[in-house]
Amino acid sequence: MTDRSKTFTNLVQGSGWRQINGPLFRKYVVLFLAVVFVVLLINGLLEIGFAYQEHKVSLVRIQREQAEAAAAKIGQFIKEIESQVGWTTQLPWSTGTMEQRKFDGSRVLRQVPAITELAQLDSTGKEQLRQSKLAMDVIGSLIDYSHEAKFTEAVAKKVNYGPVYFHRQSEMYMTLASPGSAETPA
Repeated sequence: MTDRSKTFTNLVQGSGWRQINGPLFRKYVVLFLAVVFVVLLINGLLEIGFAYQEHKVSLVRIQREQAEAAAAKIGQFIKEIESQVGWTTQLPWSTGTMEQRKFDGSRVLRQVPAITELAQLDSTGKEQLRQSKLAMDVIGSLIDYSHEAKFTEAVAKKVNYGPVYFHRQSEMYMTLASPGSAETPA
């Protein structure tokens, strides 16, 4: 048995083992570890890039869905206001008295909090009545709106939605022009 152990020790101490444990072996180990590290680094960077793109696409999709839902709610809100204003414009000027129109307008302003001002025009585009929650009521001002887009488009298209603007830098407003009966835009 001593021969065997001497043989093993001789092999370990022999020149073959030193060559395996030498500088060339270390170079190969370092090169192998560097290649593995670079491959793992590239893989990690690619995964981060793909995850970023997926997240970005899903975020855009969610924001688009939220914007569409908000637009639908706003559209429904405006249609409700349009229908609530519609019943005040059904009577022609010749059949309704100014007191009746003023009463109907006051009722609309009370029942629909979103409406802050209501103006009624005759068939020629002259303002007959203006009621407001923020200012004094005006009867028979006869301001001519016949050449303004809110009057002409309301007559032609049956409704006109004006641009959104801000009052006091915080409150959003929009003009909604709706024609009344065949002879009276309002």
